[in-house]
Amino acid sequence: MTELSPQPVTATQPPGGWALRASGRSRLLLAAVTGAALVAFVAGWALPNVAGPVFVQVRAIATAQKGSVIGASVSIAGASEVPAGALNVTVELENRYPLAVVLGTSPTAFQAALYRRDSTGKWTLVWHASAGDPALEQVSDSPVGGGSAGGAASVPSGISRHAIADGTSAFPLVDARGLSISPGVYYLRVWGYGVGSPLVAVAVGGATDPSGTPTDMPSAPN
Repeated sequence: MTELSPQPVTATQPPGGWALRASGRSRLLLAAVTGAALVAFVAGWALPNVAGPVFVQVRAIATAQKGSVIGASVSIAGASEVPAGALNVTVELENRYPLAVVLGTSPTAFQAALYRRDSTGKWTLVWHASAGDPALEQVSDSPVGGGSAGGAASVPSGISRHAIADGTSAFPLVDARGLSISPGVYYLRVWGYGVGSPLVAVAVGGATDPSGTPTDMPSAPN
């Protein structure tokens, strides 16, 4: 009886196997490139242009100015009292996105307003000022229109400041008679490209607000 020798087994590549693997790698590569392009589009264009206000924080900066007429003492945001005849007001914008973002705006780019609350909590406008932005985009292809109707403002990454009432245009803390304004707690709020700031308390004559810290926000003047 003849004994059969075992035959070696050789693995063979099925027809078209390499082509299927190459096709799979191509699909993965295409998916990776498409995903990277989508991420770049969202991060580099969509978010900065569509969701700009989400990344921008606006703050009101007020400083006392002595001026030619000294009014009552003022305390800004709880700081020590100082004699002042006027307030300098600056709008500070902080863009926390690593790229410049686009904000839609009216021709009035910056606004500042000082309010006082009555005994019922109703806001009364005491003073307001506004200023445009010379660099504001005013062309027809603006994302939010152009011309006198408004435009789009490009806000750079980081912190930028825009003086709205400064020097001779500062808010005078005196009335028409040249006397200091009535003692009380006034609240300053500013807007930059339509984004509002938190309130800054300005206490005149050592006054306190019997109603406590406001929980509502006054609207921008028309």
